[in-house]
Amino acid sequence: MHLLVGNPTAQSGRNARRIDEARSKMHALGLDHDFLPTRPGGRTVQDVQKALAGGAYQCVVAMGGDGTFAEVAKGLLASKSEIPMGMLPTGTANDQGKSFGLDSDEASLGRNVEVLAEGHVVPLDAGRIIAYGALDEQLRVDHFFDSAGWGFSAIALRMRNEDRRLVDGVPILRELYRDQLVYAGAIVRAFVTSTLHEQPFEAEVTTPSGTTFFENLTDLVVKNTRIYAGAWVFDPTSSPEDGEMELVPIKGRPEWLARGVVHHEMVPMHEPDLAGVGWTLSPVVRAPWFDIRLRDRPLAQPVEVQIDGEEGHRSARCRIEVLRHAIRLVAPRHFDGA
Repeated sequence: MHLLVGNPTAQSGRNARRIDEARSKMHALGLDHDFLPTRPGGRTVQDVQKALAGGAYQCVVAMGGDGTFAEVAKGLLASKSEIPMGMLPTGTANDQGKSFGLDSDEASLGRNVEVLAEGHVVPLDAGRIIAYGALDEQLRVDHFFDSAGWGFSAIALRMRNEDRRLVDGVPILRELYRDQLVYAGAIVRAFVTSTLHEQPFEAEVTTPSGTTFFENLTDLVVKNTRIYAGAWVFDPTSSPEDGEMELVPIKGRPEWLARGVVHHEMVPMHEPDLAGVGWTLSPVVRAPWFDIRLRDRPLAQPVEVQIDGEEGHRSARCRIEVLRHAIRLVAPRHFDGA
């Protein structure tokens, strides 16, 4: 028995039709299942944990975007169940699905259900992120599966969430200004805001290899799976199950633009090519854990943080620990973990 978790109210209710279609295809392939609707305010995590506690399910399936994936995965971890997790991606960026060879368009739903039925399982690492206060007291513990980020990316995601709430309240805008446009608009607003109110920050990052000090950062990203923001690959040699994550420092808009070119999957340009235009990239740091201390410029607001696309708890210090093979993930058979 499978447990399918999804949001029937997403996309102005249109996701309900996709859920019905997915359930029909699952039944056709002999995948008996129950359906659990998501709930706002993080309550989905507790719902999944409670549902899995009884041991009635052989697999839990997240149908939705990266946020739904994260909530279901957190519930699975909290339940301490060792059952595998599947996914039926429907999100805009779809970092998790694309990282494991699954598309999120409606035409791919049948294939994605077939992947569930095949039941091929691969390991997936998770990140435990611990936020500390000014006196190094522990404030909050959370988990992530895609990425955590500070600075520009977190600002863009906050603005995207604000725009989503605004659009959802206006029926005409809700139809015209959909997910990808909302995200694009938020990125433009974040760039304008960063131009008018430049607030670079500093970070002291300690790993098993030592301590590195980064100055004039506009963004700092810790990445687990391969794809970032739907189309970028910061480190093509990374693996989602090697017990390490990649820390990507970004200094200013020039480096953002450089990474936007070099690390986009569809652009045939490589880092050595940047020398001709005067761009450079900061080195990516790979490690099994990171101790990160952030320092704002005087009078600046605390550095904003995002965890798997949602606003995280701002703090001056955090520690990230990689939980190797925390999730057993159902993926296409051709997926080799690279």
